[in-house]
Amino acid sequence: MRFSLTRHHRDDGLVTLAPAGDVDMDAVDALGSALQDTLHTSDRIAVVVDLARVTFLDCAGIGALVVGCNTAVSRGCDFTVVNPQRQVRLVLELTGVFTALTGRHPQPAPVTGRAARSHRSRRHRDDRWVAATPSSAGVYASPHG
Repeated sequence: MRFSLTRHHRDDGLVTLAPAGDVDMDAVDALGSALQDTLHTSDRIAVVVDLARVTFLDCAGIGALVVGCNTAVSRGCDFTVVNPQRQVRLVLELTGVFTALTGRHPQPAPVTGRAARSHRSRRHRDDRWVAATPSSAGVYASPHG
């Protein structure tokens, strides 16, 4: 799907960027430029990136969002990603940046059938995973138990 981007400014400093279509290598320059331009126009703003109409997000798009988040943090601005569609949300979760970009923890899918029986039999294991967490320095990955 062809990429497009709309930007809405409110008087209170909230700026909403709403990309649509595929956020891939062909579109990442436009998204990255819009994020950087928005973040450098004012000192104290809040940026919301609404992914409701994004149909595909690759690593280049994730990189643009992370750079935007880090820039916002370094400038003292709020930055939030909202409304990712199922496929886009899954990519954000699998790459470990969902929580840092959205401010929410991913909810596990319900486990049923054979998967539930297998999960119960492995319950005693101490599984570890890596999640992205926000910090004053931006986005980084840290192990959690």
